Amino acid sequence: MNSGARVPDRELTLKGWHRLAVLLLGWQVQAGAATLDSCIQERLQTADPTLTVGEIKADCEVLHDQDYRREPLAIERLVMERRTEWNPFVITPHKQNYILPFTYMHHPNNDPYEDLAEESLKHQEAKMQVSFKVPLTEHNLLADGDSLHFGFTALSFWQVYNRELSAPFRETNYQPEVFYSLPLSLQRTDHAAMLRLGFEHQSNGQTQVLSRSWNRIYAQLFYARNNYLIAFRPWYRIPENPKDDPDDASGDDNPDIDDYMGYFELTGVVQHADVEFSALLRNNLRGDNKGAIELGVSFPLFNRLRGYLQYFNGYGESLIDYDHRSQRVGLGILITDLM
Repeated sequence: MNSGARVPDRELTLKGWHRLAVLLLGWQVQAGAATLDSCIQERLQTADPTLTVGEIKADCEVLHDQDYRREPLAIERLVMERRTEWNPFVITPHKQNYILPFTYMHHPNNDPYEDLAEESLKHQEAKMQVSFKVPLTEHNLLADGDSLHFGFTALSFWQVYNRELSAPFRETNYQPEVFYSLPLSLQRTDHAAMLRLGFEHQSNGQTQVLSRSWNRIYAQLFYARNNYLIAFRPWYRIPENPKDDPDDASGDDNPDIDDYMGYFELTGVVQHADVEFSALLRNNLRGDNKGAIELGVSFPLFNRLRGYLQYFNGYGESLIDYDHRSQRVGLGILITDLM
């Protein structure tokens, strides 16, 4: 059979959640069962016609030495990403990708713009996020299953309903990062874990008094079992020199950002049937208890698109609002989920 032939595979059409956390966790467990060659031969007999022999081989490399009958519901996304991450015509998602055409913010922050516009911000606006990653090296760089990636996330807030201000994009946050992922071995085969180490820059791309930015190094620990995932991400902000004058181009734009954004994020994801529930928590671990909570619910719509309901309450939804407490609810379409 030549490498372009397509063959069936029932296991690759298993329920999407039967293979999920390994994608995020890169988890590998020694099963001591089938070899890589026997996996390929077995799948050639019962494979999906849309798969090439090369794709089946990539799947078996992921599943090789894993007991995929006992894993956390977690492998499919890893398998699919491994197939396409070196394809120059495919963009691999990193964080969530979504469009919320309508959101309502309880208390818009007009203070940064009061000298720039006479009209006020509207409570209604659109919110959207685009996030992707690309591999920088082959897998197994320093250890089995590890990898090095570049990621980029853009989060935008669009005053699309504000005709008085000509419907501007009032804020866009840009977040490039480089991160290293290392799977962690666990004694039980129904658990999965991964450690991620990274450096990230976040900026709103503005000038002078509207400029906000910071640099962080972080460690992130993922743990998954069955249909849930927990991720804990503490960080350290890289210090910057203070500004002599607020209008200076160089220097720290937001020296007190830790007071509001805190020092860590805790994320939890649970799937029930076809509905996914997520929660993100931040806190500064101080007496004033500043931070944020973001809750999300995604559900099937049609084809690959999912509905998405999001609620945010706290500080730092955007960099321009890092020291402003906001409360927002939005409804829209989710293109890629957390799990």
